[in-house]
Amino acid sequence: MARIVEIATARLVRELNQPFVTALRSTTQVVSVAIRVTTDDGASGYGEAPQIWRVTGESQASAEACVQGPLADALLGLELDAESVRGVHELLARTVAGNTGARAACEVAAIDAVARASGQGFAAFLGAPAEAVTTDITIAATVTDPSAERVPEGFRTAKVKVGLDPADVERVIRIHDSADGVRIRVDANQAWDLDRATSNLERWQRAGVDLEFVEQPLPAWDVRGHAELRRRTLVPVLLDESVFSVHDLDRAIEADAADAVNIKLAKCGGIYAGLEIARLARRADLGLMVGSMMESELGVSAAAALASAIAPGQTHDLDAAWWSIDAADPGTPYSADAYRLNDGPGLSRASDRIGAEGLDWTSRR
Repeated sequence: MARIVEIATARLVRELNQPFVTALRSTTQVVSVAIRVTTDDGASGYGEAPQIWRVTGESQASAEACVQGPLADALLGLELDAESVRGVHELLARTVAGNTGARAACEVAAIDAVARASGQGFAAFLGAPAEAVTTDITIAATVTDPSAERVPEGFRTAKVKVGLDPADVERVIRIHDSADGVRIRVDANQAWDLDRATSNLERWQRAGVDLEFVEQPLPAWDVRGHAELRRRTLVPVLLDESVFSVHDLDRAIEADAADAVNIKLAKCGGIYAGLEIARLARRADLGLMVGSMMESELGVSAAAALASAIAPGQTHDLDAAWWSIDAADPGTPYSADAYRLNDGPGLSRASDRIGAEGLDWTSRR
């Protein structure tokens, strides 16, 4: 059994190909912290903690402090194998409150180290044999260049960010009408109240826009409002920011507030927490989608592995790394709307690319 002997962090910043704008944030960069866990048998595993002020409250500085401080205290000296790694997320949850992105990155890194040592791909380690998962493409909430509203070739599902523009209804109709055969989702990131959500959904339905779902239309705390919206509309309601944990999902189920849930590693705290949320959602007959924050292919690859384990036939929301990768890059994990899972041990394809960027690592032993 291997023992963890080193925890290292490095700040990761990448420029986006175009601005990413939602009702919660606007950014032109990936800003995150890469995590490396090394064991005494020489195996290393990697994870990523994105900076998400408006969702988890975490920053690069806070993630670094959390990982290099209490999480390293808990992990250094820990013995890891295929069985014991299942308990890492519980250990980290007992160690700190919140800090879900930092916890998830450390757990992913620990799983990655064990998967590499066994010679398995990360998804295969989770029992997921799929070679790729399908992703949507996000269209930002506001664009100055009309060409940015076009759905890129090869994508069959577009998620349109809304909530900032008074002309949202017309904009979604325009995107729908210009992208023949493309399935449309909308994501308000908590921007609306109940009446605005009801009005917008009614107008889209009258215009013939067959929405796959509306994501997080109301504030995260407004579980009752989401339940009322479901009574007013036939458009399925998917919850994102309202559900960090199984306890959040349990409350949403009790209120009859959701048709589906968006699971994100940086929200729930890791792979095994995500699997637990998925099990509860299935028992309640809810739909599942795995999402990503604005992060590199390191974080997205772990999310894609989770997606392949819980809902391999669904279209997920895993385009985050697409925004910072050159489409002509031969190493891109994207092939049209397919996100290719790692075919080497662990997350090696993604972590090798991150390693090639020459990050400045800070180590604790």
